[in-house]
Amino acid sequence: MQFSLSKIISYSFVALIGYIPVAHANETVRLCYEDEDYAPYLRGESQQPAKPNPGVLVEITQAAFKEAGQKVQYIRRPWKRCMHLLRDGKIAGMFGVIHTKEREKIGKYPMQNGEIDLERRLLFVDYPIFYNAAHSAIQWDGQKFSGTTPRIGTPLGYATVKSLKNEHKITPNTSFLPETGLKLVSEGKLDGYIVEKNVGLSLLSKLGLKDEVIVHQPPFKRHALYLVLSHDFYEKNSKVAEKIWSTLAVLRKTVLDSIMKKYMHKIQ
Repeated sequence: MQFSLSKIISYSFVALIGYIPVAHANETVRLCYEDEDYAPYLRGESQQPAKPNPGVLVEITQAAFKEAGQKVQYIRRPWKRCMHLLRDGKIAGMFGVIHTKEREKIGKYPMQNGEIDLERRLLFVDYPIFYNAAHSAIQWDGQKFSGTTPRIGTPLGYATVKSLKNEHKITPNTSFLPETGLKLVSEGKLDGYIVEKNVGLSLLSKLGLKDEVIVHQPPFKRHALYLVLSHDFYEKNSKVAEKIWSTLAVLRKTVLDSIMKKYMHKIQ
């Protein structure tokens, strides 16, 4: 991120919310994110961030922590492992997380007057059903399924699992990560797979399946994604945490589109 990002952040942030003293400057904190290649948001499949282009969410969180005087060490683990590390206070935070009341027990979200602060989200994302029209006749109108109960896959630990079970009485197949799940959809072994739209499109491009597996409209869900901090980190660094979330709001308005276009160009 060499395009005068530091000046954009500093000027925009001061203009919007003023100066906040930063405690524990230059402290290194650990953030966890999934060890899968979920371009454009996360890139690479090892337990280390990809270089030189680690992904949209890595770049934007790194910039926010830097502005708050915090050095970041990234670790990559399976999704549920990151959640457990967050719950146990062994990491400072994780990102790309949907808000649920249940997850407020695990980590600290940006809040305003006791409610989730949508303004300080990372971004909005769509979670559509990816399906193969030649093999599947999924009937979804944005509110409910009709016809035969579909065989749907989605990643283990994702909020879509609970939505399918509680709202639609569908028990999804959580045995497969998105790349394998999309392959199974192309082969007619699953009726559909739910994953974030750009992640799914990136994987289909990688697999050469863009003409076989397509996005069902309307999407299954639209969610805001957040940076979630551990309760321990927030209790010890509340002013720093609030500044990080507020800086993310500035970044989303000023540079997120440019970063996203850089990665989407590679995908398309």
